[in-house]
Amino acid sequence: MNFDAMLRNKQYEEIWQKYCSFLDLSLSQYMTIQRSLLMEQVELFANCELGLKIMKGQRPRTVEEFRRMVPLTKYEDYAEFLLSKNNNVLPSNAVVWIETTWEGGLAPVKVAPYTETMINYHREICLTCFILASSTEKGKFNLKPGMNFLNGMAPLPYITGLLPYTIQGEYSVNFFPSIEEGNKMTFGQRNKEGFRMGMEKGIDLFYGLSSVIVRMGEQFSEGGKGSKIKIMNFKPGMLFKFAKAKISSKISHKPMLPKDVFDLKGFVCAGTDTAHFKKKIEDFWGIKPLEIFGGTEATCIACESWSKNGLIMFPNVCFYEFIPMGEFYKNLEDPDYQCRTYLMDEIKEDEYYEIVITTLKGGAFARYRIGDIFKCESMSRPEDGIMLPHFRYVDRIDPIIDLAGFTRITEATITEVLHLSHLHIDQWFARKSYDSEKRPFINLCVEIKHPVGEPGIDDAELIKENLEIYFKYIDEDYKNLRKMLGIEPLKVTVLPSGSIQKYQNTIKHKVSKVNPSHYDVTEILKIAFQGSGGIFS
Repeated sequence: MNFDAMLRNKQYEEIWQKYCSFLDLSLSQYMTIQRSLLMEQVELFANCELGLKIMKGQRPRTVEEFRRMVPLTKYEDYAEFLLSKNNNVLPSNAVVWIETTWEGGLAPVKVAPYTETMINYHREICLTCFILASSTEKGKFNLKPGMNFLNGMAPLPYITGLLPYTIQGEYSVNFFPSIEEGNKMTFGQRNKEGFRMGMEKGIDLFYGLSSVIVRMGEQFSEGGKGSKIKIMNFKPGMLFKFAKAKISSKISHKPMLPKDVFDLKGFVCAGTDTAHFKKKIEDFWGIKPLEIFGGTEATCIACESWSKNGLIMFPNVCFYEFIPMGEFYKNLEDPDYQCRTYLMDEIKEDEYYEIVITTLKGGAFARYRIGDIFKCESMSRPEDGIMLPHFRYVDRIDPIIDLAGFTRITEATITEVLHLSHLHIDQWFARKSYDSEKRPFINLCVEIKHPVGEPGIDDAELIKENLEIYFKYIDEDYKNLRKMLGIEPLKVTVLPSGSIQKYQNTIKHKVSKVNPSHYDVTEILKIAFQGSGGIFS
């Protein structure tokens, strides 16, 4: 019996038990599942060419041996095997290959194989997320077949494109726009068309990138700039809601918000910086969104409960290890340093960790650093009856700047931009910052050193305009930040010559040029501007 049939038969208790019972696990039960599935994966891994390479020909017999024998890995360790999409070297055959950008604008794409079993688990996870998104208390949810679904995410070969195909034959929804039509459109076109259809017919479920969702709300409240909505195409119910909201807006002299028109049953959001956008999403749309976390290599590994108060990691998708930030920074300063990792039942509340995953069910990655930082907010939520750790996604690891889930800026990207610009920038560092609307941007701090006798640019705004030409040239996704999200992605701050070196002379460890969050920024600026009278903002 599929999900549609269970909904029609009102088998709500059975549905909850099938898809959400992991929330009832004790931490001990959770770890038993983790350990058992890891050893199944190790057996598959030990019998393939990729596994022999990663595990250095060894066959671990316990979880402890696995962690001791197998080194922490990065994508470079897999590239020669995976980029050729060769099934013969894998633990299990891939039925689809998922792609993402390896390094914004410069490096080739990363690809990850998904087995049939992984796809089946992904289907269950998608349905779990819909259930919990439409739920406000344990055991109760608001789903039915044939709901209108605004899918604001990228199509295949990105992981978000799996959703429509994995739930086919299991749960029937009306995608706005249809999958066939949406696949012919650009990301921006698909979101505009989906929103137009939602205005005319109503929206029950919404799954989108948090930054894009906020921008939709802003544009709606500004009067629907750029939208082509035809009143005659509205369903009567939607026309009544729209007219009522419009009149109320004029009388109160307040902007019309999406929540005045739409009655969403469930809202799923994802993407870097979601923590900064969630409150604004709720204010615009009138419903608390369910945050999820996933990635190309990891698949969807976490979602929130009905309380929407922290990410909980699924026990049967990946095996999880955690690198404390103290260990992370030791490794950042000394690449040969071997980080110590901790398991889910060994981590501590209020601590920050880099996550390490081993994909289960025939996946390709072992002790893999996906490059993301989480904070353990709480080891349990007794008030909800959930005895598992709750996490908050923080950001990408240093030294990477992820802007609203659209692009990843690295030291190599910025170095190439500066080279192409021919500006006389001697020293620099870049930090991720947020404007008053919680929108992320790059704060690029530079020192200018003009050759004797040559004119140069010292004005921060002119430098910014010059550099943006090359950012857009190198990184296609960079263009969309302003166009689609209304974000000014770059700010340039000109520092007095010698400021950065002056700071570096006061510290012993190596400082990364990009997102150097591991040192005291206030102290940097005090030292950098001593005697200069400058103010950093």
